[in-house]
Amino acid sequence: MTATAAAPAQPRTPRAASAVPLAGARLLWVELRHNAMPFILPLIAALLWFDSYRPSMTQPPVWAWRTFWNMGQGHTIIDFGPFVAGVAAWMGSREGRRAITDLITAAARPRWITQLATWAATAIWAVGAYLVFAGVMFGVYVAQGILGAPPWWWVAVGAVAVAAFSAAGFAVGAFYPSRFAAPLAAFGSVVVLMMSSQTGFRDTSGWALILPTNSNGNYQSPSGIFYPYLPDLPIARMMLLAGITLAAVGLLGLPSRAGSLRLRWTAAVVTLAGVVMAGTAIGLATTARLGPAGIVIPALHDAANDREIPATPVCSHTAGTPVCLNPVYRPYLADAYEEAMTISGHPPVLGVPLGTFLLPGTSGFTSAPVRFADFASQLQALAVHAFVGAGAGPGTMAQQAVQAALLQGAGMPFAAQPKVLGQAGVAPPPPGAPAPTGAGAAGPGHDVGPASRSVYAAAHRLAALPAAARRAWLTAHLAAVQSGQLTLAQLP
Repeated sequence: MTATAAAPAQPRTPRAASAVPLAGARLLWVELRHNAMPFILPLIAALLWFDSYRPSMTQPPVWAWRTFWNMGQGHTIIDFGPFVAGVAAWMGSREGRRAITDLITAAARPRWITQLATWAATAIWAVGAYLVFAGVMFGVYVAQGILGAPPWWWVAVGAVAVAAFSAAGFAVGAFYPSRFAAPLAAFGSVVVLMMSSQTGFRDTSGWALILPTNSNGNYQSPSGIFYPYLPDLPIARMMLLAGITLAAVGLLGLPSRAGSLRLRWTAAVVTLAGVVMAGTAIGLATTARLGPAGIVIPALHDAANDREIPATPVCSHTAGTPVCLNPVYRPYLADAYEEAMTISGHPPVLGVPLGTFLLPGTSGFTSAPVRFADFASQLQALAVHAFVGAGAGPGTMAQQAVQAALLQGAGMPFAAQPKVLGQAGVAPPPPGAPAPTGAGAAGPGHDVGPASRSVYAAAHRLAALPAAARRAWLTAHLAAVQSGQLTLAQLP
């Protein structure tokens, strides 16, 4: 019998597939270390401080107002976009500028894969820097005791926008490998952002809402305080920007030198998916409408976001009359009485604290700068308008007369009231509209033609009464006034 030695066990050859992720990670690490993006980040940081952070510090310490300039109007995107696109174009044109395209094409890895690694490294640097800069800016806001909740959805929109600019710029450099690719991509981004901003100022509805720097309806002044930020429009914008990113990245894999036929088919599918996603986002934007808390897109809207943020009011009982505010405005509560407006003399029929609305400079949500005195007059008119129960429209003629008399008693002359009511959006319509009848007429369509003379005649009579008599009558008939049951003839 012959003894045979057992054959030594051979080590198992690792699968090629298991080496692919490791090789891809190494390639990405190399690209991260040799990327040009870090060199431009100090310049972006300086521009971000000058254009996004510094102007925001002039606004009141409320998240919705403090971030409306940099997030709501997209100034962080404007500060990042052109530089990111330019550097990405420089990285995308690297092989062409160095005349090593044929060498890269003959390498072991497909050219599309190496381009994806270079672009991914560029995007990681850009998006990471954006998130860090936004985090530092928000951290400063928090340290200053800013009120409300931060607009995280708009931070996400900015991050996806930065990725889209990097993809578009990289595609420009890859298809136009020249030293002029970087300035061309940067200048093109500036033009696109300028057109986006100008269109956003002009178009307040329709497809233009999808533009990343369109500030119309992004979030309203109650957002983050009384209502949550609506994610509808941010989701649609992220769909558009993600679609642009996929389309630009997919285009890189379509040329024959990008790789195998299977790889090019994959790139075609990615490109088509990006185009479909961007087109779907634009279609969704055309269905948008403005709601109390921002833009509502029916296909993306969650009814739970329409509910008010639960809050227990904080109250002050100075002088025996309670003044209650949202807890976000607690710092203003102590001065509420000193900054309250009174209606119809002393003792006041109605007191409304204005401390929460003391805005330095402009109100921040108007088409042109507004002095605080004008803003306070509008707020005063809206408070009286709500007090008489006029609703969303100008109200019945009796409600208009009582409103005019109360505003006169609060120091707003009859002659100044039509302009202020018009600015506040509750002025009666032009002559010729049907006359109101009863409480059901508290909506658009009230007469200010011949009836306006009788309204102001009744208001003059009410305002001419002694303060005590006026207060006594209003106390006894307030429910009837608010319900719209009174007529002009029933006013004293």
